[in-house]
Amino acid sequence: MKTNKILVLFSLMAFLIGCDDFDTNLDVGNPENPNDEILATDPVALESTAGTLINNWFQTTHSYDSPVFAMATMSDVLTCSWGNFGMRDTSSEPRVAFNNQGSYGNAVINESFFNSMYSILSDANTIMYAVNAGVEFENPEAVAALGRFTQAIIVGYLAMTYDQVWLSDENGVLNEGESVGYKEAMDYAIGKLDEAIAIANQSSFTLPETWVPGMTIDNYYLASLMNSFGARMLTMNARNSTERDATDWEKVLEYANNGITVDFAPLADDVVWYDLYKTYAVYTGWARVDMYVINLMDPSTPAYWPEDATVLPESTSADARLTTDFEYLSSQDFNAARGTYHYSSYRYSRYDDYISQWTTPMQEFVVSENDMYKAEALLRLGRYEEAAEVINSGTRSTRGQLPDIGNSPEEIADAIHYERLVEFPFTGYGLNFFEMRKENLLQKGTMLHFPVPGTALAAIPAEYYTFGGTSGEPGVDYSTGGWR
Repeated sequence: MKTNKILVLFSLMAFLIGCDDFDTNLDVGNPENPNDEILATDPVALESTAGTLINNWFQTTHSYDSPVFAMATMSDVLTCSWGNFGMRDTSSEPRVAFNNQGSYGNAVINESFFNSMYSILSDANTIMYAVNAGVEFENPEAVAALGRFTQAIIVGYLAMTYDQVWLSDENGVLNEGESVGYKEAMDYAIGKLDEAIAIANQSSFTLPETWVPGMTIDNYYLASLMNSFGARMLTMNARNSTERDATDWEKVLEYANNGITVDFAPLADDVVWYDLYKTYAVYTGWARVDMYVINLMDPSTPAYWPEDATVLPESTSADARLTTDFEYLSSQDFNAARGTYHYSSYRYSRYDDYISQWTTPMQEFVVSENDMYKAEALLRLGRYEEAAEVINSGTRSTRGQLPDIGNSPEEIADAIHYERLVEFPFTGYGLNFFEMRKENLLQKGTMLHFPVPGTALAAIPAEYYTFGGTSGEPGVDYSTGGWR
């Protein structure tokens, strides 16, 4: 059962980080930090906080304490029988309800992400409060743009992940402290994003290099990146194909047309900036690429592991990426007793430089992803020839060396889906899951979003609920169909 019970966000956060008692009065002073008001007007401290916002968001979404691995295995793009990060539990067959109890061994993948995202939102809200209060920053326009951008992507990512979201900004909690559904939350996030884009477009600045290492991010690039995020969030918020079709595709196209032309790929230093998602998704002995993806490149290879097989022959494909981005394996690491459906004959090898050097650029948002939003928007708007042109001039050709597709909507839709799972399957948080979700391709019983963590429900207090298996509303909270 879902809850709309009133929750004062900051009080909940205080509870979740370990306070024994908490007060729902937001005007109460903080005895641990009696000079909060002074600190909230210190431009040096605040600008330092602003410089960590993107890093905190990146590390949270790419952490093994987030749902990102479970999403990848639930989507049948990654496969793994190991119990880490909830990968095996959430991808078991048949699918079962997610264990949302605080006592669950992998509860951290839901709780930690939930807590961290709201904590980052609180920091962004503080930054924007200071901006509006006239604090004299050294880089005022950069701080303002980044503060608004962070508010937008935090709420947007919460909307893509959960069934309900609590909203707040520099003015405090919104909607009288009650939660809103994921659609309303996304509308709110897009409003904040448009404000951030407007700030960047009307300004002139370059972010300090330490804020996003390895990249020169001026106001023009930041505006293009924010536009790309707008396309990502609008497209990937749909829970099913009906909601997909109802997406504001004109808005997606506008965002994508103004999106990035250079990959967003922060440089890892293996200390402050590192990518645990790419590490454990590709490291030998951990997860493997699901056969669903290999079958896309080589239809003669089964999309689902045959029960009587231990090894499959090496696949062949006209797509050059099967050789450059994937590595064939002639044995299995996984425990057969946990289900041979976890088996795979391939791992993803494109990030081998990263997992050997640890100090290479980490792809988070690649140009080809933006291209696919543009292509899908054109497809949904009936502009088939233009959509095919975008696909044929992109990585399908330049990296895959595949022949051009025609202008039929079926070919275009298939090519977009293919490119998302072959070209950038493990770049950004949840992209594989969101793609399979909006196309009604998640296996029957797979939850379509996460419930609010059980520990948070207990803190409100509110009735326990979860999704998956047959828990929730069919087709809205859990999948009723799927590719199998």
